[in-house]
Amino acid sequence: TFDIRYDNELAHGYYGDGEKLAKLVRNIYNNKGLTIPDEFDSTPTHPPIHFMQVSAPDGTDVGDLKNVSIPEGLSIDIVDFGDE
Repeated sequence: TFDIRYDNELAHGYYGDGEKLAKLVRNIYNNKGLTIPDEFDSTPTHPPIHFMQVSAPDGTDVGDLKNVSIPEGLSIDIVDFGDE
């Protein structure tokens, strides 16, 4: 699961929600082989926190994913990336 947070409402307006945010996350992790959904759960807060159910190929290095550069104003916390 990727927990996605915005630093403030300005960042939320800039990066957007839904498909726009999903496309951005795909671009951030473009060479990692991840499957990133267009639809995901979100909190009703402002700015919201989004919870993306991301899947990755077997053998994906979670540490490598955590070291990817994230644009300013956005944070992505990889909460659980275990085998299911």
